[in-house]
Amino acid sequence: MLIVIGSAVAAPGRRAELVAAARAVTAATQGDRGCLAYSFSADLEDPDRIHSIEIWADRASLDEHMTHPHTEEFLRVAPGLVAGEPVMSFYDVPS
Repeated sequence: MLIVIGSAVAAPGRRAELVAAARAVTAATQGDRGCLAYSFSADLEDPDRIHSIEIWADRASLDEHMTHPHTEEFLRVAPGLVAGEPVMSFYDVPS
């Protein structure tokens, strides 16, 4: 199993657009092969900070997800919606 935890801060005035993009990619991704969980949430102390949690059956499932049109679209628009670079951490966990 592969767990991916991420965090990004919405660019000034772009939070609503970031949330909309996150909702769209979440709805599409939850049906991806090997997706066990995929969600975004707002930080309780900083509502402009958005966290992501992804749980994949394996690395191959995540790699396949990265080639899907819904993922490519999210990755195309996300850089303009965040301030700075998102932080992503990957954890391989025995099933």
